[in-house]
Amino acid sequence: MSTAAVADRGAYLSQHKDYNHATDSEYKRLRGLADVAYKKRQSLSQQSQQAFKSGDKSEAHNLSEQAKEQLEVAEKFNMQAAEYVFTQNNADSDSNEIDLHGLYTKEAQWILQRRIAAGVANQEQRLEVIVGKGIHSQNGIAKIKPAVEELCKQANLPNYVDPKNSGVLIIELQNAQVPDSWRSMDYSTYAHNNTVSRPNPSAKPQQNRPHNYVQQQQPQYQQQPQYQQQPQQQHNANQGNNGNGDLVNTLLKFVCMCIKKNM
Repeated sequence: MSTAAVADRGAYLSQHKDYNHATDSEYKRLRGLADVAYKKRQSLSQQSQQAFKSGDKSEAHNLSEQAKEQLEVAEKFNMQAAEYVFTQNNADSDSNEIDLHGLYTKEAQWILQRRIAAGVANQEQRLEVIVGKGIHSQNGIAKIKPAVEELCKQANLPNYVDPKNSGVLIIELQNAQVPDSWRSMDYSTYAHNNTVSRPNPSAKPQQNRPHNYVQQQQPQYQQQPQYQQQPQQQHNANQGNNGNGDLVNTLLKFVCMCIKKNM
């Protein structure tokens, strides 16, 4: 295989895995288009504020609406990028694995919520989450791993680093209980919702944790570009649902595939 072909498929992971498709040209193209839309949104928002201060409320409203449209465009391209990289990276995953390479933290958390909820419902014992080592992250600081650890803390899920691979977190699912919202909340609502969803407080804490279980600590990390975190005033979050359908369908197909493998 030529060097160019390898570069287009992504960074080689190991003899057991295919490639990290977060380095694919298509993935970068989609994320790049999202960034362009976000910058347009920032510019339009600033112009809207200036128009409002100048007393031109009509122009301010018009620019504000254009800014909202660019926000939707950015989220649409990011959803396409998330769907692409998730599909490609998980094409060769085992039934008890999920690869989160290339996802922004909120994307990764939302997808993992759905996968964990399905695993608990299917009485799976554990889930191996490929979080990477932060090699491709900004400044080499891992962001997915602390995001996954935070999610586990919310639902009191024992988790520990795979002793054979520091880029993998193993989550124990036996007797686990997770919030109902993990099964049903759409991504747009989750991305714009900063409240922490916790399981039933009456649930019994997990016992018999693995010897190398990692005690959770409060993580400090950048979740993702600001335009996907900020709630929009006068903006219905459901307007962003149009771009979520493909990702939801992709995830559901992946979960169904995992369940069939475990049967």
